[in-house]
Amino acid sequence: MFDSLIDNLNKDKWEEIDAASKNQDKFLEYHVMRQHRQVDDTTIAFMVAVDEGDPKSVELKDCQKKKDPLKEIGVVELMLNAEETEIIGIDLNGDIVIRK
Repeated sequence: MFDSLIDNLNKDKWEEIDAASKNQDKFLEYHVMRQHRQVDDTTIAFMVAVDEGDPKSVELKDCQKKKDPLKEIGVVELMLNAEETEIIGIDLNGDIVIRK
């Protein structure tokens, strides 16, 4: 059995939502590159790219200590902040979390 996304994130900073509450227009499907860099105990940096798009570096902040909710994930729907530098929403096959 696998952990849900929220089990790998700080519940004070992230919350689970259902599909009906998800703002579909803000989420895009991204390919997650294999190499994940641990920035600090609770932040991970990834390279992600949309189909036919250029890769960009983004951070996932407020993870549980030394946990990587996107480990071994190749494709996932993400919502990024306005600067496109930080992940603020994740939808992994209907398991949806957003930053509070």
